[in-house]
Amino acid sequence: MINILWVEDEFSEQKKTEWFNHRNVCVKTNFLAAKEAINHSLAQFDVAVLDINLENTEHSAEIKRLAEHFKITEQAFLEESGMNLFLSLLEKGFPKEQIVFLTANADNNISLVEELRKAFTAEDYDRFDSILAEIQRGLGEEQLSQCEKLINTEKLAELFEYLENYYKDLIQDETKNTYNRFCEAYKRCRIEPPEAINKNLKEAKHSLNSWLGKHEKNAYLVLRRGIIEGCAFLKSHIEEDDDRIQLRDFIKKENGQPTIEIVTTDIENYLDTLSQFLPLKQPNEQAALNIQYRLFLRTLVHEWEENILAPKSNTFARISKSTRNWTSHANLLDPLNTEIIAFLFLVNTRAMFKLPKAIQPYEEILLNCISSSLADNLQNLDSDIKYAEECVDGILFNLKIPEYKEDKSGNKICDKSGNEILKDFGDKINAIYRRNTGNHGAESHDFKQFLLQYFWINQKSNSRNLTVSSNDFLPTLARHIYKSSFPEV
Repeated sequence: MINILWVEDEFSEQKKTEWFNHRNVCVKTNFLAAKEAINHSLAQFDVAVLDINLENTEHSAEIKRLAEHFKITEQAFLEESGMNLFLSLLEKGFPKEQIVFLTANADNNISLVEELRKAFTAEDYDRFDSILAEIQRGLGEEQLSQCEKLINTEKLAELFEYLENYYKDLIQDETKNTYNRFCEAYKRCRIEPPEAINKNLKEAKHSLNSWLGKHEKNAYLVLRRGIIEGCAFLKSHIEEDDDRIQLRDFIKKENGQPTIEIVTTDIENYLDTLSQFLPLKQPNEQAALNIQYRLFLRTLVHEWEENILAPKSNTFARISKSTRNWTSHANLLDPLNTEIIAFLFLVNTRAMFKLPKAIQPYEEILLNCISSSLADNLQNLDSDIKYAEECVDGILFNLKIPEYKEDKSGNKICDKSGNEILKDFGDKINAIYRRNTGNHGAESHDFKQFLLQYFWINQKSNSRNLTVSSNDFLPTLARHIYKSSFPEV
């Protein structure tokens, strides 16, 4: 799910459904409302769809002031005010590639050429042929001949340029549409112009749907939106009742008293920090993105400090505590990706806060980052868990790490009957982490997979809760992470 800002001054619910289906759209029906949203609530939106001509905006004192400032009439300002909104978005740091004009203020022929180019780039050759046929119907013999020559020699880039220049020559400067004049100004500055979809073309709805679909498949945008929505929900959740801060249940005690105090406002500030951590514009380089994720992850699990204990009975708390230890001293989870960040955010919020068993809306968003298909057939779970445990035992054996627990002096820890207490899976993977930390020659291990496997292994005695056919959070998460948890043998 992504949030869409749509600026359209001739709005109707029917038009909204026709253009956007059932997507999450916030509509602003005049220039001033759109400007207010851009200036004060931009974090709510992931993409923006703008009309250029917003002439139905009321001629208020603010519109009059802007028109006088630019020495044009109020009507002239509003007819091109979508360009003002576009530049305001850029000034606020909104990525140009996440903005599109949905407008009638563009030349139809030039727009057709752009649609032709998009179809070719997308390798949608049926659509390419359909658009090309439509273009050819309006050309003379000379132009048809030149197009045929360029197509036969497979010079498609030259074909697009030839058609574009041909149509531009047909347009007198004084009659050029707003969008086309704006594009020419961009190109004179050697800058790629903003994208537009011409409302007048029969391809328009297909093009908008494709453009939105591309962003809906952007895992970074979905992850960021899920985190923002999650933090907003959790803030309201604890504002209603701050006893829902479950982290307080894990505070270490001395002489029966908690060693630290967890203040509600501190948790609210923590959620505010997380919600604003990931920038709207995704870092271009994978290395830069990995650093961004690493810093976010350290902030996410920072609350699990030494005065916070994680009981074995709480799988989510144990995973969060281990992640905190691992990320504080090493980068064992690198390279980070949207899947592991989404998983750890979901786990961490379930550990820190008391939440209903039912899956929450923000969790549904984040699950889209973890798996594109659910694994409903879990009949091999027992053998998968056994194999995962055997693999970790093999690593311990190769590293000469004992399977029993030790105290700080290296002595065996025994139960009341004098029997050695064996490490559980969490102890084992943490022992591997400690052996790897600071050892540059250590063999690499998949610590991300260790965390996913721990989810299953720590709850294997009650696996029915994980595999039950239910839409509650626990089995839903289980179905999503199953395929990533166990390597194919």
